[in-house]
Amino acid sequence: MILKKVSIPACLVFVSVLISAALSSGTVRAAVKPSPAAVYKAPAAAPTAPVIKNKAAAKRKKTPAAVTAVQIKKKKSAARTKKPSRRRARVNPLCNPMPPLSPARVRCEVPLLPVIEKGRSLLKAEKVSYTPWTRSHAEKREVKLALANLKTGAVRIVSGWIRGENLFLNDGDVVFEIEWWNGFNSAINILKPEHTAVVAVLYALEPARRSFFNRNAILYTPYSSALMQPELVAAGKNYLLEKIARARQELKHIASQAFPGRSLASSPAFTPEDYLAVIVTEQMDPGRFYAIVSDSVHLSHQQNAELARLAERILVIIGANREDAYRFTGNYAGARGITQFTTIGMRVVWDNYPTSGISSNFHKATSEHVSAIKAEICLLDRYLAEIAGEHPKLLGSGFEKYAAAAAYNGGPERVKFGLEHFGLKWLNPRQRRAILSGRQKMTHREQLEYQWLKTNQYHETFIYLMKLHALEQSSWPASSEVAPVPPVINAAGEASVARN
Repeated sequence: MILKKVSIPACLVFVSVLISAALSSGTVRAAVKPSPAAVYKAPAAAPTAPVIKNKAAAKRKKTPAAVTAVQIKKKKSAARTKKPSRRRARVNPLCNPMPPLSPARVRCEVPLLPVIEKGRSLLKAEKVSYTPWTRSHAEKREVKLALANLKTGAVRIVSGWIRGENLFLNDGDVVFEIEWWNGFNSAINILKPEHTAVVAVLYALEPARRSFFNRNAILYTPYSSALMQPELVAAGKNYLLEKIARARQELKHIASQAFPGRSLASSPAFTPEDYLAVIVTEQMDPGRFYAIVSDSVHLSHQQNAELARLAERILVIIGANREDAYRFTGNYAGARGITQFTTIGMRVVWDNYPTSGISSNFHKATSEHVSAIKAEICLLDRYLAEIAGEHPKLLGSGFEKYAAAAAYNGGPERVKFGLEHFGLKWLNPRQRRAILSGRQKMTHREQLEYQWLKTNQYHETFIYLMKLHALEQSSWPASSEVAPVPPVINAAGEASVARN
């Protein structure tokens, strides 16, 4: 190994470099790691929150303001993502009844049906529009009224518009009052000129209903007291009986499920007037009905007159509008058409009577009157068969149509419950409740029945049964000249199944 001689000055330089490098590295380490004095002499700062792994503990550590802010944020997020509820709200049928019906203010001196047809034909050539609400202007719905003089039969057209539930006409000479607001079927009484009535309305539709009904406007004859004429009442009744007869004829080949071996066209439990009464009962305002009848077991002459007027109002609408009557109407439960069918009831008909010829389109099946009445006949028969299968004594009792009609209105389960626990007499709930309340002593079963009737006295199905019995008690409608159906034998009780 060869060693070179190094001078002393060079060694000193080398050593000084090493020392300076060592000092510089110590300075850096000192800058990175502060001295203990710097830690303890520094001013006190807010302590940092420790990391909490437990989420529940983290929530407890938050301040009330922070918790409130988080809750509000979560609620807003849930409100944005929450799906709308499909459950329909329960509606008390006695709330918001229609106002009392007044008799006709003027006697029509000309045939009314041709006058109505003339007014409708004039409005068919007219046009109306709908302007939706915007920030710059309010909603505006154009309407046109066909006004007829009931003395001469002259018809003229008056235009106007609707905002909310307010009607404005462009003709200042026409003075009117709105007796009851119901959209295109609002009761509008014309005060001036005298002897004048609204015989038709052209009512502009908003986009949603325009696409649903496939038309830009509704042409309709609304009810008013001036149209409460015997001609329209008779026309409505005859029209319904004609459609009922046609519906029964088209169901002649369909076997009855309630009465095996019989056709739906000759069911011994129902007459044409029974089917008509069900239609009238479906369309009758329950609030106004209960205001007339209340808890009366026997109706007075005044009550009979008011009840007849309430029923005749429906016949006036049908007689004036014929095929269009109740075509565009529906209720809170989704029931539509002249027979107030729901999709649930229509599915029962489709499943049990597939060869009945009823359209599989719900809107079409409920809009066409013959189709809707065929569905009514089928559903009444089906519910009667289902209930009588569990309670055979119902057949031949005279209560068949009431049990089937109550099931038609609210489903068969409540009817089955009543028949199982309390027998048949509760199917006339108002009379049965009055009889039980007049007894000084009741059996345990009668006490339960009375309490059940009292608890449900305002239920829609019980009011429905009260309507049917009240219409029969008032002798409305008058019986048609239809031959009675021959009775059949009830296999359960060997009794004749015939209507009294």
